Amino acid sequence: MGGSRRIPAVPRANAPQRARRPAPGPRAVVPALLVAAALVGVSAGAYAGVTHSGVAPVASSATLRFRATGFFRTAFADGRWWLVTPAGQPFYSAGVDHVTSDPDVDRKTGRCPYCDAIAVKYPSRAAWQTATLDRLRKWGFNTLGPWSDTSTLGKHMPYTVLLSMASGNDWFAPSFVTNAQQVAKTQVAPLSDDPNLIGWYTDSELHWGPDWTNQQSLLDTYLTLPAGSPGRAVAEQDANNPGAFELALATRYFSVTTAAIRSVDPNHLILGVKAIAQLTPPQVVEAAAHYINVFSVDDYTLIPGLARNVQKHWGPFVPVDATLSQFHALSGLPIIIAEYSFRAAGGADPNTWPPIFPVYANQAQRAQAASSFIAPLYKAPWIVGDDWFEYVDEPAGGRFDGENSDFGLVSTGDAPWATLVSTLAALHAQAPDHAVTNRAGCGSWTRDPSTGALACNWASPACKQIAGSDANARTWPWCGVANGTGTIALRAAGARRASGGRPGRTLSTH
Repeated sequence: MGGSRRIPAVPRANAPQRARRPAPGPRAVVPALLVAAALVGVSAGAYAGVTHSGVAPVASSATLRFRATGFFRTAFADGRWWLVTPAGQPFYSAGVDHVTSDPDVDRKTGRCPYCDAIAVKYPSRAAWQTATLDRLRKWGFNTLGPWSDTSTLGKHMPYTVLLSMASGNDWFAPSFVTNAQQVAKTQVAPLSDDPNLIGWYTDSELHWGPDWTNQQSLLDTYLTLPAGSPGRAVAEQDANNPGAFELALATRYFSVTTAAIRSVDPNHLILGVKAIAQLTPPQVVEAAAHYINVFSVDDYTLIPGLARNVQKHWGPFVPVDATLSQFHALSGLPIIIAEYSFRAAGGADPNTWPPIFPVYANQAQRAQAASSFIAPLYKAPWIVGDDWFEYVDEPAGGRFDGENSDFGLVSTGDAPWATLVSTLAALHAQAPDHAVTNRAGCGSWTRDPSTGALACNWASPACKQIAGSDANARTWPWCGVANGTGTIALRAAGARRASGGRPGRTLSTH
């Protein structure tokens, strides 16, 4: 869209992914939308709720399998996009962000109320980990999202990692490349062979245009850089074309960050920038399509009228609907919802900040809002996952930035919000991957560092016993309590580059 500069159509490493087919500062979005919220003049606390229309998933009796590569990848088959596990199984990512035993500190008291609660409730950190993984599996979650304790929990469940690759005020400067390379060397390289890692978010909720922090376009901002600076030189080439500069800047960002990651990790997916749904220019999506594997969006339901005013005063942005269809149309990529959440009155949190999200009257309405949000995603063939924000409620006195909302699946006292988690469990049992597989899957994988062979780790011995049972097939990964692990070996046929330029190992079961 808009611009004379053409994006080089470079191949994306680890991208099978264009099948030929018929036509914790998680919410930078908050202050960016406050001005528009004031224009709307609606109280978030008084809002009863607006929900997306629900769409039931289509069931199938077919068994869908893919070539195993030893790493997560994407594929298009059976009429939709999929994540594919290291062992070649279809996988829809149902994630939770910020799963940690050390979450937010109350900025008024200086205490971490959740830390205090679990110190009394569990005899050890290991006991908390076991109980938490058991809960997540029972509630139908299969992925640990950003800000989670992945160094420990990530051995038992697939996970994603959020990097911070953007730096400085001039992304055309050499220092931008240097920083990205340093992030890749120190944070990406150590995990480059981990089969449980789904992929990398390169940043979260970046500033791509006018918002509360700066009413200028990015072109105007770069034109104010010192004379002779690399970014200003590029901006001067597009002095009368903000869209062309937006495209050039986004291309620079994605080309540099992807190159840095691929220099040390050819295996894992690049999941994009967790773009704010209502504040993403189309040029960003178009540029990203040439460099990443999945486009990620943070998609929170806003109070009525706010999204319309954001588009009116700061747009044009990519239109937002219940399934983010325009993000897929612009990129041709599968889409993952990297953050969404809902909150309700009745808990310990006042839910006064952020003021731009609705506050539902009770937990039943909150659960219904979540259900109405998720159901259409399962029907959309480009959606490959969604991440709930977050595991634990925020402190009543506010976290570091003042947020004081019950976004959690559990309270700060570690009590689950029963209506919400039971609703989510029922929804997750209808996820797209359950409709196309008739066998249990792995809860996680372990790679032998000397041979490259993988071991499939079941959530419990019961999972191994039901692996071939049609009657229990769709209960994975919720088959039993996480009271131990068993393994089924996957034999590596030798490390090699798979067809289509996709690195990985060909695996077989035995």
